[in-house]
Amino acid sequence: MILQSIHKTMAIFSVWLLLGLLLVAGKAPAQQSASEIRKQLETIKREIDRLQKELQAAEKQLQSEIAIAQNLDKQIHLVNQALRLLNKEISRNQKRIGDLERQIRQVKHQLQTLTRLFEKQIVFAYKYQRGLEYSWLLGSQNFHQAYVRLRYFRRVSQSARNVYNRLVDKQKELERLQGRLTAELAEKERLAKEKAGEQAALKEKLAERRRMIQTIRNNRSLLARTLKQKRQNYERLKKLIAELEQKRATRKLHPQTQQKWERISGSFARQKGKLNWPVRGKILHPFGRYKNPQLKTVLFNTGIDIRAPKGAPVRCVFPGVVTMITYLSGFGNTVIVDHNDGYYTVYAHLDDIQVTKFQFLEAGDVIGTVGESGSLEGPLLHFEIYGGKKPLNPQKWLKR
Repeated sequence: MILQSIHKTMAIFSVWLLLGLLLVAGKAPAQQSASEIRKQLETIKREIDRLQKELQAAEKQLQSEIAIAQNLDKQIHLVNQALRLLNKEISRNQKRIGDLERQIRQVKHQLQTLTRLFEKQIVFAYKYQRGLEYSWLLGSQNFHQAYVRLRYFRRVSQSARNVYNRLVDKQKELERLQGRLTAELAEKERLAKEKAGEQAALKEKLAERRRMIQTIRNNRSLLARTLKQKRQNYERLKKLIAELEQKRATRKLHPQTQQKWERISGSFARQKGKLNWPVRGKILHPFGRYKNPQLKTVLFNTGIDIRAPKGAPVRCVFPGVVTMITYLSGFGNTVIVDHNDGYYTVYAHLDDIQVTKFQFLEAGDVIGTVGESGSLEGPLLHFEIYGGKKPLNPQKWLKR
């Protein structure tokens, strides 16, 4: 799948380059000779062959890096799943331990009560029982009364023994509960140790991922080709905007969507400095000319690149209609929203796109989430604003 995608990208790139060069050649004076035209075509072919070889060499490295990145992503996903399960198990164990601790407190309370009762009975028996027993027996009026009193004293003694047995049983019950608690604590410690191991493994995987990304960043030739591709994509994006403008007249929307879209006519132009940010984050690359520290060259950015956490929601900045959902090399998953009157916003490097084509969006509706598709700089959002087919500085339109 990756190889097919790369071949497709290479083919598209070659076709666009060929068309561009042919268009340039087509502007040559009419008096050009056939031999001159053939020489130009041969020059174009050699240039295409050279670029094709460069792309094939880059393809091998890119394919390897993408495969490693995808494998690490899968491993990180599985480790995260394991961590979530472990956290649930630890929570359950903590609840069970809490229940056992409450039971132990109840048993201790009962044990203390029984102990105090037993101590009182022992003290009473020691002080009074023998004297009372003889006094009551000698004070009996007849043999039957003496027999009844003797049985009563024996029952009292049996009651004391029963209290003692109950005390012993409670002690055993407490010991069993303590054993269960100890086992639960041991299990909790084992799970905690396992969790720590999983966390360490996750950190190592993340470190490997960072090293891999840093390797890509350090590869200046690959990064240069990527930036060159971004410039080409900018031209493609301008053409897409122009095509959308041309197709607008024949576009068929749902009547309610069409009504909403017409209602916002003339509104976007008044939003300069008032638009909410599409995502919370820090600007990595501003609009316009900026110096790339790796290539040590000045580049031009047609939008802004916002560093944000992966998975953070990306929101529509103003009401409009989704007119394009596509994948652009260098930009990844891209969504374009039409705000009428020739104004468009572009959201790139998305994950989990949550809108459909020709869907009407209100300001604040979630378009997708921040991702890494088409990015060599980690999770970020590339955001652009177009007006009159020209890129506008988003920093002048967004709230400060």
